[in-house]
Amino acid sequence: MMIDIASSVFGVIGIVVFSVWFLLTIAFQKNNRLSRLTTRFDRFTLIPKWSFFTPDPGASNYHFVYRSRDDETSVSPWLELNLSPRGILFPLWNPRKRYREGMIELFQLLALSSINCSAERLQFTAPYIILLDVARKRLGGSLSSPAFYQFALVETRGPSGASVPRVRFYSLTHPVS
Repeated sequence: MMIDIASSVFGVIGIVVFSVWFLLTIAFQKNNRLSRLTTRFDRFTLIPKWSFFTPDPGASNYHFVYRSRDDETSVSPWLELNLSPRGILFPLWNPRKRYREGMIELFQLLALSSINCSAERLQFTAPYIILLDVARKRLGGSLSSPAFYQFALVETRGPSGASVPRVRFYSLTHPVS
């Protein structure tokens, strides 16, 4: 009789502890006041982020931006390529996932190459040429023949809006051919 009561009490305590842990884990995924409070008291990192399996968990986000310039040096505003449009079926159906992962790999390769190469040499590397072509195709028919275009990689650290964007790389301006 005593064993049954003890096991049911421990069962209830276990359910409560794991329920609170689960709710804190869900609340901790967004950068809000509760997650900052949880971070302060979670000395042993018991509340995980869903990106905790990566080597550098949730460290940075890359943004691909591009613009055009005409002969008279009027420059268009930077436009961003949205790599992860989110819809209601995104968790179940994500056909652009491989494209997004490939683009991120190109960003990282170009950022690493820019450390070791001069700008003149860098423009002949595969990541540079591919990203230059992506920018040209995104600008599409809006460019006239004497126009130029350019792209840049911008990095933000942490959750979206948590840091000041840093320009990691920007290309030379190239004529439309």
